[in-house]
Amino acid sequence: MRPFINKLMLSAILLASMAAASALASEAPDVIYWDSEAGKELRARIPADADYWQLSLTFAVQDTQTYCSVASAITVLNAMPIKKPVDPAYAPYAYFTQSNYFTPEVTAVISPQTVLSMGMTRDEMVKTLTLHGVTAKSIAGDTLDDNSLRTLLQKALGDDGQFVLANYFRANLEQVGGGHWSVLAAYDAQTDRVLILDVAKYKYTPVWVGIGTLRQALATLDTASNKARGLVIVSK
Repeated sequence: MRPFINKLMLSAILLASMAAASALASEAPDVIYWDSEAGKELRARIPADADYWQLSLTFAVQDTQTYCSVASAITVLNAMPIKKPVDPAYAPYAYFTQSNYFTPEVTAVISPQTVLSMGMTRDEMVKTLTLHGVTAKSIAGDTLDDNSLRTLLQKALGDDGQFVLANYFRANLEQVGGGHWSVLAAYDAQTDRVLILDVAKYKYTPVWVGIGTLRQALATLDTASNKARGLVIVSK
């Protein structure tokens, strides 16, 4: 009888250990939102040279549920020391908006109607940004591993004149929706997480995402282009 009791006890111990491990995992999720207790700790130590401090001043909410690409693009363009167009809504002040982003040259690449119905691919993002006088480099998500992504973002998210747009799949972040564009703003070395400023801020607050989870979300297939999603690095 004793061996049977021992097996029961062993099973109980194993179940308790699994439950404890599960509870521990739930206390340290890979995705941490800005307004959570863990998020408060992370935002308190955003580096002084992080892109966040520039981007927070120009952070735009997308005008429609498919304008995430355009809102992300103008967030970065308005943070950069470049010549800006004048939108009649703000005349005589120069500022990029989700309307004046579509110059005749940009519209020849992709029209507002197409973005409204289908969004924008990585290649289209690069082409349209370049037409606004900046340098844009496209990086396919399936060419990155955790180390290369970490190294790239540690540099690009600091005060080096570069900004990072991310095209990722929301489901990998356990969020509602499909392909999405937003702006990366900071890297936290202690937790190996990246801060995403979500331009759909009516839907989600900024979120800290682990490097591995972000990499997987970037490597997903964009069916509009039949290519992986990924990053666009923008500089003057």
